Amino acid sequence: MKLAIEKIIYGGQGLARIPESEGTQAGKRIFVPFTLPGEQVSVDLLPSTHGQSHRRHASGHLLHVEKASPLRAQPACPHFTRCGGCHLQHATYVGQVEIKRSVLRETLERAGLQHLPEISALCGDPLAYRNRMRLHLQAQPNFAIGYREQHAHILVPIAQCSIVTPLLERCLDTLRALGEAGAISEGIHEIELFANPNTPTILLRAFTLQDDPLLRAHSETFFTALAAQVPELAGATLLQRGTGRNVSPEAQTLLRWKTQSLHYRVGAYSYRISLGAFFQVNASLLAAFVTLVTEGERGQQAWDLYSGVGLFARVLTESFSHVTAVEIAPAAVEDLRHNLAGLPATVVATTTESFLQHALDERRVSPDLAILDPPRAGLGMKGVNLLARCRPRRIVYVSCDPVTLSRDLKALIESGYRLDRLHIVDMFPQTYHQETVATLVR
Repeated sequence: MKLAIEKIIYGGQGLARIPESEGTQAGKRIFVPFTLPGEQVSVDLLPSTHGQSHRRHASGHLLHVEKASPLRAQPACPHFTRCGGCHLQHATYVGQVEIKRSVLRETLERAGLQHLPEISALCGDPLAYRNRMRLHLQAQPNFAIGYREQHAHILVPIAQCSIVTPLLERCLDTLRALGEAGAISEGIHEIELFANPNTPTILLRAFTLQDDPLLRAHSETFFTALAAQVPELAGATLLQRGTGRNVSPEAQTLLRWKTQSLHYRVGAYSYRISLGAFFQVNASLLAAFVTLVTEGERGQQAWDLYSGVGLFARVLTESFSHVTAVEIAPAAVEDLRHNLAGLPATVVATTTESFLQHALDERRVSPDLAILDPPRAGLGMKGVNLLARCRPRRIVYVSCDPVTLSRDLKALIESGYRLDRLHIVDMFPQTYHQETVATLVR
């Protein structure tokens, strides 16, 4: 079937519609990955995963690009289209940014937001930018290490990864060699690497579904062997996850090997980051990102909600009389306390909703600034309502999901705020993921 790609939707797929010549299916929406706006393509329709054809939309497999977009580019990675890590390597970097800008604008407008400010873009290096990588391992029939396939659990062995820093790519080579030599226990099914490319230092987390003394001993030997070839490895931990219904993000620590944190410099500030604590992944854009969020903000009181290890809170202590940093994740809270020690700041170890409710109950003075960087689910209606009632003079909302951002911005605007500035921060080049910084004022 020949189709014309209209646009790229959130998720990175091209949207097309079945032409009138196809009879009863005419007008049905087709989602086709690895296509670009304006392209003419040949596509095979894929069977529905629900056992019957969906009435309103379907998925397609790209066979051939009949007429290519000027934005089309040669992918940098030989694993692209199979590996599930990247979605937009077939587009020029300028094209990727414009696609993300278009997706954000359309998502906001669909939510009912009108008169949007110009969407500015903050960009860094399009390749070799990630300071974190999560690898899946397979022991049988032969050792393999890599990422998951697009929309599947099939392991795609990788020989390289063009979006991680050279330090992590070198570590990947060593892990593959050690695995093929039998030096990695079969009980380890996943490895996460976090690196400070400037020091340089690497921390490693290994995950298993079992626990026995032999596995612990083998893992310690594996960590030592890896450090002998990658001396930047400063510390590691072995974690056990449950199985079946017992699977939980709260894994049990089985083994700690050497140091469990590293120090990461961003601009003029150094942050302690422990294994498992959240931290932004784009090594090339971090300093500019922090400046974008905090520059020009000053006053008496600032709230840093979903503070993490204090990436923004540390900077805010320079321009506010007092900063309140709110965080619930235990690993991040300990780092947050360390990073803000001796500064005009208070760490509150609770959820953002609980903090806001408590602030209302105590009738605290409204802050001059509230920064929030929530997880993908966003602030939510309850959180929005509580925040609006606290009446911060300015809000800087950092979001990794345009859909939940649109929902929350609409509610905040309806509560009396005005959208003042809007930035895309391309923290995740080559993927459909995007970070947005929205500034609201009363």
